Amino acid sequence: MGPHTSWVGGWRGATETLRNVAEIAIGVVFLIGAVFNTVYTLSHTDEFYGSFAESAWFGPARWFVNHVVLPNGTAFTIFVILFQATVAILIFTRGDLATVALFAGAGFALLAAFASNIGGTIGNLSLAAIQFFLAFARIR
Repeated sequence: MGPHTSWVGGWRGATETLRNVAEIAIGVVFLIGAVFNTVYTLSHTDEFYGSFAESAWFGPARWFVNHVVLPNGTAFTIFVILFQATVAILIFTRGDLATVALFAGAGFALLAAFASNIGGTIGNLSLAAIQFFLAFARIR
């Protein structure tokens, strides 16, 4: 094997390291979300979800927040906290279920994009794209 082979192997190793760091970062984002929703959102459900109802660009999302989320704010928040914590834990385990967690997190970000303002939509779509990329990279 020549020097080119070792360079390629080093590049692959660096790429894998970068992917691992990105996955852990996504896990941290979900863990922070779970903590935030536990500490703040549980005691401010009307304010928090009301802001989504006011600023969502997608009409059906405003209806969903006003008619489903707000009347069940505490239960909805507990579900979101459990979901986010589960995604974070599964990503941190680094096993096969981390792939499932990345796909689930991407789906969550896509749904959140509909209930966000334009800036939040761009952020959530970016987060979803990164998670889809990372999940598909684990499958190959």
